[in-house]
Amino acid sequence: MGVGLSDAVFKLDGACVHSLRFSFGAPLGYPSAPALPDGADSPPALFRRIQVASPPPTRGGEPWQNGMKLAGQPFEPGAGADKLAEVVCDEGIPSLDAANPETVVLDEWFRVEKQEATVDFPGEDHGRYLLAIGYWSPIPQGQPTAQKTVAYYGDRYEMEWTRPVAVGDWVAVSFDAFFPPERDSSDVIIPITECDCP
Repeated sequence: MGVGLSDAVFKLDGACVHSLRFSFGAPLGYPSAPALPDGADSPPALFRRIQVASPPPTRGGEPWQNGMKLAGQPFEPGAGADKLAEVVCDEGIPSLDAANPETVVLDEWFRVEKQEATVDFPGEDHGRYLLAIGYWSPIPQGQPTAQKTVAYYGDRYEMEWTRPVAVGDWVAVSFDAFFPPERDSSDVIIPITECDCP
């Protein structure tokens, strides 16, 4: 389906000049920061916040791509957008900084219904975006793929930008509002494409 982040799975369905479209499920069973505490009652829905900034926030005050490599060289967003699956993050690079309010293009809460679903890793959206940091993978070491079952799942959320973004821009998506700096989750960085709205 997609990629793990913040004890949840994110699948990119599209990111164009008009909107962001995605699917979302939780929890994945991330051992260090579970979405639901052990023994917690099972609510009928989860509520998550999505915040998106364009351009992506800085990283420790430096450009967001600092600490990212493509073929052993520093990643350059303008030249490597077609090779995102090959980009790796240096060990221990800081998370993205909090977003400047003037760069926020989406900030809202959404509901994820209690609905079991099986998700595949990696997903069909592999290579269409970057993780901002190296993050725990639900794929066991030494295995090429994995399947996980989530108890909460929402398919095809569509959210329009609150201010214009252009083809070639990059957006950063956070389900933790880019805070705190030491958060135990990853953000997603996505290049904006021509309109592919349904």
